[in-house]
Amino acid sequence: MVFTRMMQSPRAFTWVPALSIFVAIMLAAAVGLLGLARDLQSIRHSIFDAEINQARSHVERTVGRIESDLLEGLSMAAYQLEKKPRWLVDHWRRTIPGKPDRLYAAIVDAEGLILAHSDFLDDEKPEHERLPEGWEVGRLEGFGPGVTQISNGPLSHRGDAIDISAQVIYQNQNMGSYHTGLDLAWLNRRVWEGQREAVRVWAIVITAIGTIVLGSSILLYRLGVRAKRMEQALDQAETRRLAGLSRLIVGMAHELRNPLNAVRLNLFTSQKVFAGTAQISSEEAAAMIEESVREVERVDDLIGQLLGYARVNTQAKGECKVHEEIYSILQFLKQLHEKEGIQILYNNEAPTACIGLDARLFRQVLLNLLNNAREAIGKSGRIEIVVAVANSQVMIQVQDSGPGIAADQFEQIFEPFYTTRDDGVGMGLAVVNSIVEGANGRIECRRSTALGGMDFVVSLPILRCNEEPIDVQ
Repeated sequence: MVFTRMMQSPRAFTWVPALSIFVAIMLAAAVGLLGLARDLQSIRHSIFDAEINQARSHVERTVGRIESDLLEGLSMAAYQLEKKPRWLVDHWRRTIPGKPDRLYAAIVDAEGLILAHSDFLDDEKPEHERLPEGWEVGRLEGFGPGVTQISNGPLSHRGDAIDISAQVIYQNQNMGSYHTGLDLAWLNRRVWEGQREAVRVWAIVITAIGTIVLGSSILLYRLGVRAKRMEQALDQAETRRLAGLSRLIVGMAHELRNPLNAVRLNLFTSQKVFAGTAQISSEEAAAMIEESVREVERVDDLIGQLLGYARVNTQAKGECKVHEEIYSILQFLKQLHEKEGIQILYNNEAPTACIGLDARLFRQVLLNLLNNAREAIGKSGRIEIVVAVANSQVMIQVQDSGPGIAADQFEQIFEPFYTTRDDGVGMGLAVVNSIVEGANGRIECRRSTALGGMDFVVSLPILRCNEEPIDVQ
């Protein structure tokens, strides 16, 4: 009960949507950061794996050479600093100093005694060291055997390293092992260089998604505010208008569902990408964001048309000269009709007639009827406009040579959001019907017997005018 009263208060109507927008943005940011973390971890593992595999290949080749020496009668003791083969010194000088990632190479016997080390070549003969207990910081999981992290010690004299080793086997006995060390600081720099581009791309994606979520949330908030205002207006309207606006809201919800579902699907796809269960290219991501923005703009356009529909009845006052307004509109659309090969036939049997409707609203009625006819025709067709007076009513007839519609759709086409076209919104004829009814008129539709398409007849009360018709021919 308390929560209900809070939600009904004006202050709650302000801070609840703001909190919802904040939560939505935070959730989008959290999903994006989760995806970023997974991507960065994947890049780190990929770089580590590539460098470790390259070092492992070097280790295996060197171990093979040492095992060949053992087969030729050379003992492991011969690899002590003062007796090591010359090829090993040349090998180290060729592979270790020239690579910034390599810290050392060493040969260790089965007892843990360091027989040879790349840091001590030629005449340098330090005391032999033995690998102490716990010389490994820890094994690196996921990179196979013989890969450990070590810090300063007998093997690495110049910082933390990733140690890659392989055993030397002779006559099925472990004679010792060969080690090489990758500079961990260098590896981390390589990882950052690889991750930097990913961070930039993810920053763009997260910003774009946050913008879409923010825009959608604000749009839905505006829709909620306007819906609340409409609800208050509905409470004061008569029963017939209540029923009509109820159908309007149902139609609006149906039309909004398609673009909002598209936005939701794109966000769901983004979530799968962030979670690492799907992959898309940057072009697909850009197209997905562009589609979401386009659908949000479509929702905004629907809201604008809806507001126009709701306002027309309160403005349906005034008067206008029918012939003058029709002629002006035909001149305005002349180039468009000529470009699309549409022929316009206009016959006015009451050139001095005036009607009780604001000129701007009458132009909107006629423009909607002409646009509806032109879109039905497509290319190369005919539209006829006939004006006559009967029973104190001005009859404006607009018929076209288009394909027309089925008879059972004649009443439905005046309902909001009802359309027979895939790209239509379904508000044009609903606006026309609302304007005409607001001016105490009516509109009817039927199949055109003359042209084969649709025939719309608008009837509006006449205001007698004694003026001579203007010369617009």
